[in-house]
Amino acid sequence: CNMVHFRTIRKTWHYIKNHQRAAPWSEVTDKIFRSAKIIRKKHGKYEIEDDEYYILIELKNGILYVINAKRKK
Repeated sequence: CNMVHFRTIRKTWHYIKNHQRAAPWSEVTDKIFRSAKIIRKKHGKYEIEDDEYYILIELKNGILYVINAKRKK
């Protein structure tokens, strides 16, 4: 089971600098909460991918960090 437990979600500097404009924070967080069943673990991080978005997240000390979020074209 790929259940991910966290207390809060934070933006990484990489997300703010490179992805925030194309993938707004409100949409990214909504997608994370609605996508619990499609989270895949990959190289110590987690991926969420559907028809609209690709999101890369990392869990550290109960905090979920959004590293990358891209809207698919």
